[in-house]
Amino acid sequence: MTFGRGRRRGIGPLVAVAALLASLLACELVLRAATRRDETGQLWLGTLRLLPHRLPLARIGASLDELRAGETFLGYDADLGWAPRANAHSAKGPFAVNGAAIRSARETSEVAAPGVLRVATFGDSFTFGDEVGPDETWQAALESALRERGVAAEVLNFGVNAYGIDQAYLRWRRDGRRFRPAVVLFGLQPENALRDRNVFRPLYFAGSEVPLSKPRFVVRDDGLDLLNVPALPPDEMLPVLEAMPQHRLFAYDGFFAPWYQRHWWMESRLAAAVATVTIGRAAARFRLDPESRELARRLVAHFAAEVEADGAAFVVVHLPRREDLEARRAGRAVWYDALLREDLAAIAVADPTAGVATVEAALFAPRGHYAPALNAIVGAALAEPVLRAAGRLR
Repeated sequence: MTFGRGRRRGIGPLVAVAALLASLLACELVLRAATRRDETGQLWLGTLRLLPHRLPLARIGASLDELRAGETFLGYDADLGWAPRANAHSAKGPFAVNGAAIRSARETSEVAAPGVLRVATFGDSFTFGDEVGPDETWQAALESALRERGVAAEVLNFGVNAYGIDQAYLRWRRDGRRFRPAVVLFGLQPENALRDRNVFRPLYFAGSEVPLSKPRFVVRDDGLDLLNVPALPPDEMLPVLEAMPQHRLFAYDGFFAPWYQRHWWMESRLAAAVATVTIGRAAARFRLDPESRELARRLVAHFAAEVEADGAAFVVVHLPRREDLEARRAGRAVWYDALLREDLAAIAVADPTAGVATVEAALFAPRGHYAPALNAIVGAALAEPVLRAAGRLR
């Protein structure tokens, strides 16, 4: 009797293991039936993009053909990765730039007219004014607010879609400083800090209309080294992406591993799904990692020092996304608080949305940029910080 009971006790764990394996196999079979593979080879479970990610190489190739043909508003730029083409007009929105690739319907002289306060703005699409017309940007509202205070002003818009802090800084160095502004505003949409660790734009956003590479600063001792200048030309992009990760620059792209790496265990749909909803979703949330934070701190510090060395004033303009503005209005911390409160504490930071008490849908355009109403608020709120920075506050 004792022997029989021992055998039954030994069989129990085996039955449990067999049941677990059967359940896992059943889940695997169900997931295999439920997943679909698109034309790129990417696996999807409903709307969930499973790891490992695949790049839409055919679409990227088509976008590169348009870039090479000169049919796009943004074009390849060896120093910046991409930038508006001189005198370009966009068919996808009311966007136009002049011969200096500044968002303006008129040409801009390198020296401001006598008595005119010249302000130059740098940043990403929130600075450029994506989704709004030329008279609906916060720069236009700032010009009006300054004139209402009796100050003749000219606000130049050097913003470019998808830029990181690094590209905004580099655009100031190459393009902005020769226009000799009295005040430089850097529009910090905090996601910019994450883009500083990116080299290949399609790894950061696979659906990007600019499937190009960008310059990448790396921290070296007390300074910064710049990689990928000149940026890879369009003709090289598709072969490099097809051969990923053979090129040396993939080692510096913070958005390569592990999303595009293929591991044997990812052949299991169950394992891929579990990885996607755990580490994948956790990584999809904005998080200011140590390298991004240090790069942002150093880049803004260099930006400010060079502007001030040229005799101009430098102000960071905090431009929060809708989700971050909602969190702040609700009294919650946001993921980049340490950057604003600690790392940029020694630099003038303007918060032009501080007076927005209620975050309403009408303040935002369909794709999340600022609608004319919010741009008007931002521009009006920046008049005093600009005048203070210029030493002209009355």
